[in-house]
Parts: sequence; C-alpha cells; structure tokens
Amino acid sequence: MQSRISVILLDDHPLVLDGLKRRLEQDPDIEVLRTFGDPLELLAEIDNNPPDVLVMDIAMPRMNGFELGKTLKEKHGHSLKIIALSGYMYDEFYKKAYEIGVHAYLSKQSPYPQIINAIKQSMLGHALVAEKMWRAESEPLTRMEREVLRRVAEEKTNKEIAAELFISQRTVEYHLTSIHQKLGVKSRIGAVAKGYEKGLLGSFWESSEER
Repeated sequence: MQSRISVILLDDHPLVLDGLKRRLEQDPDIEVLRTFGDPLELLAEIDNNPPDVLVMDIAMPRMNGFELGKTLKEKHGHSLKIIALSGYMYDEFYKKAYEIGVHAYLSKQSPYPQIINAIKQSMLGHALVAEKMWRAESEPLTRMEREVLRRVAEEKTNKEIAAELFISQRTVEYHLTSIHQKLGVKSRIGAVAKGYEKGLLGSFWESSEER
C-alpha cells in the first residue's frame, strides 16, 4: 500500500475505544486520526478531516450505527469505507448493514487481526460477508423465526411464545416484524398463510389432522 490507511473510531465505551486504538496504532499501515464517543459529534466534524475508514459500534445513544452509516454513505459514497462492530449478530442486522453499504459487520468480540484485515480489505474494495449471509439467501426465515411462526400457527400469544422459547415478549415482537417483512404480509394470519404456501410450516392438511 502506498500510504497509511487513515481511520476514525467511534464507540461510546471508552475502554473499548482505547483498546482498539492502541492495537490499530501498532500496525504500520494504519493511522488512527481521531476517536469519538458520540455519533452526532462525529457527524459534525468528520468532514474537517475525512478518513479512509470508519470503524464504528452499532448500538449507541442518540443515533444508532445504522442511521449514522446511511447518512454518511449518502454523503460520501464509496470514498468512505465503514466497518461495523456489534454485539448483536442477528441475520436481519447483517442484512441491514450490508444494504447500507458497510464493508464488514463484525462481532465486538472479534480478534484484532480480523478487524485489521477487514480495514485493509475494505481499501481493496472487498466486502467481507459472513457465511451465514450467503445461507440466508436461500433460507427465507431464520431458525428462531421459524419457531416463532410455528407457534403463531398454533394460535399462541406473544407471552406464551416468549415463555416457550425463553426470550422476552419484545424479542418475539421483533421476530414477528421481521417475519412479516420477509414474507411480505401485514398480519399474523397472513404470515401463517404465507408460511404454509412456502412450505415453512409443512402441509396445511397435515397440520389440520394433527389438531
């Protein structure tokens, strides 16, 4: 590489931010221009000295990483590479991040070499897409979404579904929203009907016989 890759870091956890900064600065190909703990502050100042790559947390106060990433991409396009770090490794989050245009969506537990590799690969124009994203193309719903949909078909309430799957009712609602979007429906009844149509719930007649 001809020159060092300029990087800005964004994370609202000072210890995480400091640790990542120290490690990246050990790499001779990377220069950390600045760190931010507030996405709105970054948004106000990034144009003064724009980096090659932004490494950012997704879950932040005042403005989440998806909103920030979309705003920055609309303004800077391909000139700004974005590496997203998150503690939420849901299929839907992966999809949303890559639709925005990030070059990598990594776990916050990822080893530093993996983050450094993602930064360097982004400068070569490579997007590091997780293997699960390739599988998702042929799988309409995630395993958990199938479990939720199956219980919806059994006419169980969100509270009952949450108890059976050991998740919160809010998480059930999140999965239902995702199911509706993926199947192109607006109601629980529509989701169940589409589920049978796509073979996600087996045969309708088999289900009726089981009852």
